[in-house]
Amino acid sequence: MIKPSVISKGWLSVLVVLISTPLLWACNRVPIVREFSNDQAQATDPKPDKVLQAFESIPGTPYLVANIAQVKAGKSRISSSEFYSRKGGGIANLVFLDSSSLESHSLFDTNQYTIVEAKQYPLDESASNPEAKKIKKTARFVYQVLKKDTNGDQYLDSRDHRTIAISDAFGKQYVEVLTDISQLFNLQPLTGNRLLVVYVKDGTKMASILDLNQRKVVQTNDLTKLGEDVE
Repeated sequence: MIKPSVISKGWLSVLVVLISTPLLWACNRVPIVREFSNDQAQATDPKPDKVLQAFESIPGTPYLVANIAQVKAGKSRISSSEFYSRKGGGIANLVFLDSSSLESHSLFDTNQYTIVEAKQYPLDESASNPEAKKIKKTARFVYQVLKKDTNGDQYLDSRDHRTIAISDAFGKQYVEVLTDISQLFNLQPLTGNRLLVVYVKDGTKMASILDLNQRKVVQTNDLTKLGEDVE
């Protein structure tokens, strides 16, 4: 998959999704504009401005994944009074395909979010065949998703709150495990199918352990007090 980039200008807004193998994204500022009149809304109804890109195999599975890419400037309707305007180059969604059954589905039922990052992870499993242990079979996707302009600056970017979610290798059983994260310091794999997440939520610096297998938070603690001279 290609690594798209986004440049936003002007008073119109841009909402984009970025993805690449191994499914990593970086998010640029995305301006948002609201309060269109009915006449303006009718005059600016969105037209097709995205394409489905090539599918790529998900290691150790019969599944494939592809980007729905924003290839030219366009608008997407959020409601009768709210639009996002996009420049070309972003990723709007993911499409998963089962090569055995030919079943397919999109990760989201909307193209309005921004996926800041998505990574593939294996699960540690016992295997009688030593060669099988060497195969890195993807079992989970971990996503960082921006869903809305939480700071009200009419941009969707890294300063907005993000959600961390986990799905299986086919993009199903999607579970949002952490929400309203205002700052992410670290997301690090641990042994035993776990991830360490260090972040800020509601003004408090915290650390959580995620269980990839069960797709849930198993432990959360506040960080130690850092002093009044530390932001």
